[in-house]
Amino acid sequence: MSPVAHLRELAGLDARPGESTSLRVHGLTPAMVVAPESARAAAAVLRLASELGWRVELAGRGTLGDSGRPPAGVDVLLTTERLREVPEYAPADLTVTAGAGVTLGELDARLAPNGQFLPLDPPGAAGASLGAVVARADSGPLRLGYGTPRDHVLGLQLVTGDGRILELGGRVMKNVAGYDLVRLAVGSRGTLGLITRVTVRLRPLPRADATLALRAPSADACAAAALRLRAQRLDAVAMEILSPEASAHVAAAGAWTLLVRLQGAAQAVEDMAAAAHALGEEVGLAGERLEVAAAVTAWQALSQLEAAAPLSIRLADRCSELQRTLALAGELAAAGGGWARLAHAGDGIVRVMPLAGGRDGRDEDVAAAVEAARQAMAATGGSVIVARGPATLLARVDPFGPVPAVSLMRGIRKTFDPAGVLAPGRFEI
Repeated sequence: MSPVAHLRELAGLDARPGESTSLRVHGLTPAMVVAPESARAAAAVLRLASELGWRVELAGRGTLGDSGRPPAGVDVLLTTERLREVPEYAPADLTVTAGAGVTLGELDARLAPNGQFLPLDPPGAAGASLGAVVARADSGPLRLGYGTPRDHVLGLQLVTGDGRILELGGRVMKNVAGYDLVRLAVGSRGTLGLITRVTVRLRPLPRADATLALRAPSADACAAAALRLRAQRLDAVAMEILSPEASAHVAAAGAWTLLVRLQGAAQAVEDMAAAAHALGEEVGLAGERLEVAAAVTAWQALSQLEAAAPLSIRLADRCSELQRTLALAGELAAAGGGWARLAHAGDGIVRVMPLAGGRDGRDEDVAAAVEAARQAMAATGGSVIVARGPATLLARVDPFGPVPAVSLMRGIRKTFDPAGVLAPGRFEI
């Protein structure tokens, strides 16, 4: 019996031939795209896949199919696009439970009337589904002030590779039952199961929100200013370094730029903005405070810039190594023919990516630059990953490089996916 015939016998599914959709995994068309309407329906699909040995890929909106290693084939792409309910919202408790297919933009619209928000801003945040953000542990500039998905997820529902439905964690901060398993599932990239529902902790919307754009002559000057701001205990919620290529798209300037975002009570924000501006002048950075509309536009443009990039390479090391990490990223950018660099300046993470109109380098040159950066960063414990990229590049360089404790990770995966049907060979485990 074909996968189509098997799936048509199951209830609660929207099952379509892959060629009738635009969903692809590294350009590969899945045999079937299946959208369950409930965790029970998803479990039925995964039980069947486990029994018959189907290769299954998990997706939210299906926009990140170019991450991980290219698959040998995809029998079923299982998407959360129909899991869009918000079964529980408790404003007084600052918690909400939502289906994995709900987008962050939809969730923000639901929370805003109560003066609350979920401070997660991964690339393309408005259109990113909650389940995918949690599964990938995706974050953006606001990670500096508010943390990553692991800091916000209180509980989740997970359907394992063999079709078990697990309820992990709780709905309030004081409930720590299953806490370690929640942290294990966040960032598991669909290797342990399909996240179908998530409970998250919310924050009150800030009373004031200010953004400063500090222009600098070099990457080193931006990094030095960011380190000084951190040393001054300035409570910025985001500090982003933009290369001239990126700044031209985001902040209307073709210069090295440090974007500093401040949130909180009105007077506190005013005091911090004045302190940041003064410190910028001390180290020779020309600065301006963006108007409210311009600031909103800048942060949205930054989010879309990274979401639209056809390739993204991430270098991560200690904040004290930021200048060195930016320099290594510069070598990668040069190998690509002049790519843009973006940095979470308060977290030591630098991203390298081509932008529209940028000249692409040869795959072999980029692959060699990735390996050289890995060797250079190994001494300090840093890492280099190809977060997203074309299959032609990933045929030349492993997207992850050396991964510690990989045997332990594989053992954990086998507990959740005994038949190994979830994204086989795509990620390190």
